[in-house]
Amino acid sequence: MKTLTLAGLGAVVLLGLTGCGAGEAAPDESLPNPGEEGGRVTAMASVTKTLYYEGKCSWLKCANGNNATGACGYGCSDTRLGFARDSAQRLSCGQSVRVVANGKSVYATVWDHSCCNMFEGTDALLKSLAIPHGDGTCAGKGNFTYGYGQASATFHY
Repeated sequence: MKTLTLAGLGAVVLLGLTGCGAGEAAPDESLPNPGEEGGRVTAMASVTKTLYYEGKCSWLKCANGNNATGACGYGCSDTRLGFARDSAQRLSCGQSVRVVANGKSVYATVWDHSCCNMFEGTDALLKSLAIPHGDGTCAGKGNFTYGYGQASATFHY
């Protein structure tokens, strides 16, 4: 029994000598992580999808028969650089991401969740990305035609 105890003690001493002491110094936690210089975190991921036109607020209110506050509760705005996200759950309400399309780049925020599992942009977002678009017609909830406008866009988040 003493031999087993001494062997066990020897193993502990050996582990202690190899696990501590003259290893590498711990990194300096006060240094910024790559991409955090200058107060802005650079994109950690991106996704390229078709960005569809969601419609002006007046069309959304008429076609949906509500006040178009959006799933995030922010309220509709034709001047907001915003979009409805798809259902992949990678982006949250209010999150700002860089959107690139047609050689243009802008920052836009999530204001809604798409009903149709697509990325859908506001009038202002599509204008700023030079994506031709237009509204459909609406004669009341359930009695409408869709607008048009779409382009491939990359969302950096």
